[in-house]
Amino acid sequence: MKKIAIIGGGVAGLSAGIYALKSGFACDIYEQHIFAGGQCTSWKRKGYHIDNCVHWLTGTNPATQMHQVWKELHVLGDDIPVIQNESFLHLESEGESLDLWQDTHRLRQDLLQLSPVDADAINEFVDQIEVYKGMDMPALKPVEQLSIKEFWQLLKKLRPIGKIHGKLSRISLQQYAKRFKHPLLQKMILAYMPHTYNVSSWLFVLGTFCSGNGALPKGGSEGITHRMIDQFLALGGTIHTRKKAVAFTYGKKCISGVTFSDGTTATADYYIAACDTAVTFKQLLHPKYIDKFFKEHYSNKQAHPVYSSFNTYLAVDADTSFLGDTTWFDCYPYWAVGRVQKNILLKNFASEPGFSPAGKNLLQTLLVQYEDDFERWEDLYLRYPEKYKEEKARLAQQIVERLETQFPVFKGKIEVIETVSPYSFYRFCGAYKGSYMSFILTPYAPKKSHKGRIKGLSNLYLSGQWLQPPGGLPNAAVTGRFTIQRLCKSEGIPFNQG
Repeated sequence: MKKIAIIGGGVAGLSAGIYALKSGFACDIYEQHIFAGGQCTSWKRKGYHIDNCVHWLTGTNPATQMHQVWKELHVLGDDIPVIQNESFLHLESEGESLDLWQDTHRLRQDLLQLSPVDADAINEFVDQIEVYKGMDMPALKPVEQLSIKEFWQLLKKLRPIGKIHGKLSRISLQQYAKRFKHPLLQKMILAYMPHTYNVSSWLFVLGTFCSGNGALPKGGSEGITHRMIDQFLALGGTIHTRKKAVAFTYGKKCISGVTFSDGTTATADYYIAACDTAVTFKQLLHPKYIDKFFKEHYSNKQAHPVYSSFNTYLAVDADTSFLGDTTWFDCYPYWAVGRVQKNILLKNFASEPGFSPAGKNLLQTLLVQYEDDFERWEDLYLRYPEKYKEEKARLAQQIVERLETQFPVFKGKIEVIETVSPYSFYRFCGAYKGSYMSFILTPYAPKKSHKGRIKGLSNLYLSGQWLQPPGGLPNAAVTGRFTIQRLCKSEGIPFNQG
């Protein structure tokens, strides 16, 4: 039985491990943290359950390929309820409001009522969402393993989207927003995602949600990772925690072992680097092994930027159910590590009552942060650790004040229980520039995926969201599956999806 050593116990590593065991390999996962899960993580604070990852999940529609993958990984199933919200996002600005409804007929009617003068742009926008509702993320085979019949079936399925995707992928959200005259409709386009994303990415998100394919499994991040961990262990795998990999050792055109920070080593027939690829290329491998794909993505920051967020978690001694799931609103300006902010994105966990003590509720705010913001947080943490703590506390207090202004019912009833900066994502997960997604899909470069192989190293495979921008949990899970399919082909053995 051939043995696989997986570096990184996040969703990609767990996915690869589960499929490896199903396909007849022995498998060990080595995770630097005290538990597996990677950035799909949660923890406890003052009696509250802090979920710092998933707010919706592609693949909740049973008719999709991604749903099949999640079922194989025990993330979804008939016994696992999902939370399906009526509205993806509620926006409030200057006394007006709107909702991005799952029901596209209702969405169209509400937008037209709000701004009749924008009728042409509104109808085009909703029509585009309808097209993207038909998008089924290819998730069952790597492209190079598709038969001719399967390849043409995929092209036929994607044809309706392809007619508009090529054009929309070359338009930024900022450019697209200018098609609307009403200020709130412009904000509707810009509120949820970084402005440098191409508009096709936003339409994919809305199409996914409106097709019922973007709901949330009950239990959030913890439910997802625990079910994957349980399956991996039940299949006979082993997870080694507190094992931070620091270097690979080399044989003749192959990896011969991996060394950990505690001085121990591990050997296997195959190695899968399922950690952040910046860790793989900057710490584990010799620099000569970084290939054209990653050189270009890491060096061309205009075409391939990254982003993170500053998150606050707020205990609220009041009913929050009137908020719905996710709310965006304008507010008076505040400062975050040298950058002025004028709005707040708010996540409400009222649909998960188990996340809070009885009679209480939990809110999360997410403030988009870019690479230069990360560098400011990093500088504070490394040079002025007390100022780092003070800045987190100051920023959280500014957010609380604006929440109390927007929702007077919360006045005096909010307590800050946790803050997470972009540097926190780096410290605990090794995330490149604190990013919890992969490279932003901009209008400045076509989307490309990586096959997870490194020239000159026959037994090393890569897995993880960075191989398939813009990343996220589904791409992490799919790359784990694809890795084992490619490995099985190289071994000449059947892939078993279980």
